[in-house]
Amino acid sequence: MVAVLVVIVAGLVVVRGRMAGDHRAGSSGGRPGAPVAAPAPTPGDEDGPADVTAAPVTARPGAGPALSTASAASPSTGIGSVSPRVAPTAARPRTGPPPGSPAVPVAARPAGPALSLSSTRVDLGDVDSVWRLDLRGEGTAPVDVVIGASPSWLTVVPGRSRIDPGAVVPLVITLDRAAAPSGPIDVTVPVRPRKGDGGGDVRVTARVDGSPQVVSMVAAPTTLYPSGCAPAARVTASPVTASPVTASPVTASPVTASPVTASPVTASPVTASPVTVSTVTVSVVDATGIFAAELVVNLPDGGRASVSLVLDRATGNRSTWSGPVGPARVAGAITYTATVTDLDGRRSRAPGSLTVLPCPS
Repeated sequence: MVAVLVVIVAGLVVVRGRMAGDHRAGSSGGRPGAPVAAPAPTPGDEDGPADVTAAPVTARPGAGPALSTASAASPSTGIGSVSPRVAPTAARPRTGPPPGSPAVPVAARPAGPALSLSSTRVDLGDVDSVWRLDLRGEGTAPVDVVIGASPSWLTVVPGRSRIDPGAVVPLVITLDRAAAPSGPIDVTVPVRPRKGDGGGDVRVTARVDGSPQVVSMVAAPTTLYPSGCAPAARVTASPVTASPVTASPVTASPVTASPVTASPVTASPVTASPVTVSTVTVSVVDATGIFAAELVVNLPDGGRASVSLVLDRATGNRSTWSGPVGPARVAGAITYTATVTDLDGRRSRAPGSLTVLPCPS
């Protein structure tokens, strides 16, 4: 026991000597068990000194009071332990405005019903037919929307007629280009709350082209025969050949000429089937563009047929369409009507007719 006590006392003396040599770092009056102050940071160690913890030393029973030594940053003391350095914790991001910044004022809602529009100007141009605006309830009470008068070919319809405070409702504007008049369109439609504030006049502009123009319609051939006719015989004549005229040289004696001889005309019969189908070609001018072209055909026996025409060619605002007409089962007249429809839904019509002859005998 005495030996153990001697060793402990000797260790304490060594520690006190080192503490004194360290300019009395962590001085606490030299009492055993007092914590040792952390050493000053060395140059380049911006994070500060390592954490220091006190390691108590417990003597055996009867050996005197328990002693405590402080762990030093340097391992040369031979006693204590060095705790690991803890990295500084990153600063938390700010969740509010910087200190001292002025508060942003929040506008109060108008009392009662109030209505606002996202825009009061709509330009549909040459092509568009549908547009959407937004209606918003701005007040503290629901607002009822009232739409003013508009032409029959222009509709202005809200998604619903009552809008709650803070809610957004679409306002859909639709232009029927097929029914609208040709030329520039400029219409103003009032949009108002039934009670309360806000609303506005929505101005709608557009340009509408006129109906397509059928500039020509040609059928080839213009005469047909009923279907089922027997092939007809046609007669073709062979060309007439003649021997050249020869004359004797001129002498004092009278001139004599050889007679002209001609081969007889020969004819050979050729059979051909009668034509039963004609092709109708329609030329159209339209700035918007043609969507479809068709023929409605009335046959001599009372039948009716619809034929979709096929686009042959298009150059600029002009296009050409064609399709077949016929056959007919009996002789008579075929009447037809060409209908062309442009991309705006506008239509133009043009009539035509063909003759169906009886079967050749």
